[in-house]
Amino acid sequence: MIYLDNAATTKPSAEAVEAMCRAAKCFGNPSSLHGLGLESEKLITESREAIADILGVDKRNVFFTSGGTEANNPAVFGTAYGRAKLGKHVITTAIEHPSVLECFKRLENEGFEITYLSPDSGGRIRLDELDAALREDTTLVSVMHVNNETGVIQPVSEIKRLMNKSKNALLHCDCVQSFGKIDVKPKKWGADMISISAHKIHGFKGTGALYLANPKIKPLIYGGEQQNGIRPGTENMGGILAFGAAAKKCVINSPHMSELRNQMIEELGGIPDIKINGSTEYNSGSILNVSFTGIRAEILLHALEPYEIYVSTGSACSSHRPQPSHVLTAMGLGKKEIEGAVRISFDEETTSDEISCAAAAMEKEVSNIRRYMR
Repeated sequence: MIYLDNAATTKPSAEAVEAMCRAAKCFGNPSSLHGLGLESEKLITESREAIADILGVDKRNVFFTSGGTEANNPAVFGTAYGRAKLGKHVITTAIEHPSVLECFKRLENEGFEITYLSPDSGGRIRLDELDAALREDTTLVSVMHVNNETGVIQPVSEIKRLMNKSKNALLHCDCVQSFGKIDVKPKKWGADMISISAHKIHGFKGTGALYLANPKIKPLIYGGEQQNGIRPGTENMGGILAFGAAAKKCVINSPHMSELRNQMIEELGGIPDIKINGSTEYNSGSILNVSFTGIRAEILLHALEPYEIYVSTGSACSSHRPQPSHVLTAMGLGKKEIEGAVRISFDEETTSDEISCAAAAMEKEVSNIRRYMR
């Protein structure tokens, strides 16, 4: 099997599985005051510390959630609602993950004024457009660090510097595709909130975290005092312990994935009518988006399955509602380029031989599909 859909999810690591089993043995409620509960709370604290260390932040500012989507929602809604008296203008980009964009759509329906920033053809937002959009009544700017379809990195430090003219604006970054792969340091950037997820770094699905520089957002869930009331509810101990274990194994800023991406681009170079989507200069290296013009990407995806080669056509969160990629559309790609776009995503465990094998299979099947479509 050659698994090249790591942006959708990763295989749980042995360390994560071991941590999940440890949680099953130490099953006490972390809020209980007896020994088993205190031991559970201690293990959760250790995982929180591991994640905080990677981020370079205080562990008290890390709050566990059910995943990246739940981390994004309180960041957006909690900030917009909690700061509504200061202004109701908020800013995001046209290329965010649906778990951010859908929040902004709801805010718009509730009377907030939304500015959607457009990317250039390489997938980077235009800083001059952001500068022009910022106002005194702007309370939130939400920009994804690494795009989940193209791997393009946004200039978050420059974004925060521009935001200094809007004294009431907070910066939120969806770092689900960057955490554990490239350096994510919210205090260095000046980010007020970041969202991360366990299953993108070899943890389990169902666990994420939200970093809050100033934990005073309006909570979305009520009914308990866990995590200082920011995210009440009994913690998912197994998922949290696995998250911490996976985080400890992360290799930050390794050149390996970028080398694999470059190799794939080179080995696909013999296929006519292809287009690499998104900046290569500003890229995490973990994602390659390529259009095979003239074919439908889902046909290629299924043609690769007999080889046990797994890629995707875009965001896994949108795969059950097929529609043109909003990211590639915003970048100005044409209909045929969008229809033929495949997302290939890499991992530290992916090998050079696997890339060569996958590229050869793609070349063969693209040729077969085009011949059949003539």
